[in-house]
Amino acid sequence: MYDKMQENVIKVNMLGGFSIWKPGMAEPVSIDLNGRAGRLWTLAAYLILHRETGVSTQELIEMFWPDNTNPSSTLQNNISRLRAALADMGFTDTKQLVRCEGSFYRWSSEPETVVDIDVFESLCQREHEETDLQKRIELEKQAFFMYKDDFLPECAAELWCLNLNAYYRSLYLRLCRNAAANLMQQKRLQELVKLCNRVIRLDPLAEEFSVYLMRALVASKAPRKAIDHYDHIRQLYQQTYGTAPSPELEAEKIAAMQQLYGQDVDERDIRGFLFCEDQTLEAFYCSNDTFRAIVNLQLREMKRYKTSAQIMVVRLNSQDVSPEESAVYMRQMETSLQHSLRAGDPFTRMGAAQYWVLLPGAKLDSAENIFARISKQMKRDYPQSKAIFSYKMLDLRSLSTPDR
Repeated sequence: MYDKMQENVIKVNMLGGFSIWKPGMAEPVSIDLNGRAGRLWTLAAYLILHRETGVSTQELIEMFWPDNTNPSSTLQNNISRLRAALADMGFTDTKQLVRCEGSFYRWSSEPETVVDIDVFESLCQREHEETDLQKRIELEKQAFFMYKDDFLPECAAELWCLNLNAYYRSLYLRLCRNAAANLMQQKRLQELVKLCNRVIRLDPLAEEFSVYLMRALVASKAPRKAIDHYDHIRQLYQQTYGTAPSPELEAEKIAAMQQLYGQDVDERDIRGFLFCEDQTLEAFYCSNDTFRAIVNLQLREMKRYKTSAQIMVVRLNSQDVSPEESAVYMRQMETSLQHSLRAGDPFTRMGAAQYWVLLPGAKLDSAENIFARISKQMKRDYPQSKAIFSYKMLDLRSLSTPDR
């Protein structure tokens, strides 16, 4: 990571945790920012970050001890303790290393301190500007392996760290997007699989990397692994975030299934396709065309067996709702319909503000109870939601044309 750096520099890591190395050490010393001396070493990290300009005593007090009754004394005490801790680590002349310059404290520029975030940022910038594809991939690999985890994760909730944490993560994700596209273009599928797995462990919601992963697995003739990953992500999203995979991820699942079941299959494959072991018993959300086909099948069954069915139209009252809020409310209703209707009841989204639901066997007088069950489910799933929906129940037989 620092192969071109001078040997007399101090090396500091802040990606994935805080550690310090000085000449003579066999390996970097990892420091727990949550431990008894956590605040002490957080102060050191802050001074190192601002080593070019120094930090005023007032800023340090406001940052670390805003409610302290004697903050100046507390700051001086922590500076003294920090110098002592650095001396225990083997540093000499620690008063010079952590210097007091009037009303400022500064981490000394002599010897030079090299921080991994600066090297990482430089690699990202070089990668962004590089025009040669192979050189870009090599720069991406170097930066990728430097990012062991988020910036100072133990301090991620502190105000001064929030923006920095988000900034370096955004750099990393941009880098990984570029790398994924380049590796796919070069058909370096094994490297792409490793990259995607690592990003997904860090951020399961970075769904584009699940898409790349499944695409790479299908291209590698490993469709079952792609389907297993889809099932894992679907379950994670549903249980943890209350959402469903995107249409893009659904498309990759279809591609994987087409490859898997287009090959010679055994009994396990057939059973897995027909009887998914973790299949959830919920309503069936489908496309408009699929919904239309199911309705026509239902009409033929009604004619043959004299059964009944209803169409429920659930509409969002959206006069005072922004498009962004409308999208959220419609997604909330989609989840509520899946969880409150009978298993297999088909429904589809019509336009920006309606869902149509087919209710086989239902009577017109059951409309109020059904909608009450849907509304109760929505309040349970989204207690803070301000969405207002109305409904209309229509007899399917009366909607059909006379020649049906």
